[in-house]
Amino acid sequence: MPSGALDLHLTDLAGEPVRNISVEFQRFSGEPGTGGQTMHVTLAGPDPDLLINGITCRGGIGTMYQVFAEAEHYRRYGFFQRIQEDRVNTASDAVEFWVKPGDVRDINAPTFDDLSARARKILNDAEMIAVRDEDRDLLNRTGVDLYRQLGPLRKACFLNLITKAADDTTTGGCVSKIQGVLVCRQDRFFARVSADFPEALRQSSLFGTARENLHKPLPGFELTGDSFKSRDAHANLQVTFMRDKANGSLAADIDVDESSGIEHGFEVIRNAAFQSRTNPFLIHEFLLSADPVGKSLDPGYTFRF
Repeated sequence: MPSGALDLHLTDLAGEPVRNISVEFQRFSGEPGTGGQTMHVTLAGPDPDLLINGITCRGGIGTMYQVFAEAEHYRRYGFFQRIQEDRVNTASDAVEFWVKPGDVRDINAPTFDDLSARARKILNDAEMIAVRDEDRDLLNRTGVDLYRQLGPLRKACFLNLITKAADDTTTGGCVSKIQGVLVCRQDRFFARVSADFPEALRQSSLFGTARENLHKPLPGFELTGDSFKSRDAHANLQVTFMRDKANGSLAADIDVDESSGIEHGFEVIRNAAFQSRTNPFLIHEFLLSADPVGKSLDPGYTFRF
């Protein structure tokens, strides 16, 4: 029976090889799948390149397959592939696996000294308050002590937000308007901001107005009615402003969200909730997917399983 080979590239979204890969070939239904048969291949890895030989097909135009690739701790990825005989067929997709957020146990994050100067200043100028019980372990902490205490979820969120707000292409580098952080959670942080921040976003072509009614002000603050969201298709930065009732200074509720889903390997990836909140590990993946070549939105941490 005629057969062909497939040259397949498999990595995570950061371009790193993954382990314990399984690839399944299912013949396409009807005439396009003529000559095909189910086939499974496994690879312990890590190895980003996999050459699969002996894939049965018909002569001439070849056989259409549905190919499903899986890797430990990552979502399944599927694509269509035509296999033609006596040749190494180039995969129609480079498989980039999205993480399963629930499998992440910790992150390998930059040290405090390796953070940008602005990120360090935001932490050094922190005025941490405890609005909920979950905030109490950060109360009154600043700088490196605060950063160490964040833990994997809150630290991932902080790094996601700093990375997005520092991006010139999608947010105009608005991180320069963010001052000391007040509250840091797994899906957002609240921080003091400069007085000219709302007008800067109002005038920016990168931002549009957004609804503020899903955001609550911190105690002692009131919403100003100004909320803006970056206009990019995915991993939007939203900034919702509030005013300190005591002195009139501004703060903001700042978060990164994914609004419309992204098609990826037969699946539409949407926000995964952890304790009913946006999961920062999935936001990490949306940021990487926004610039898969330049990786300009890489938050700088990796996952530990």
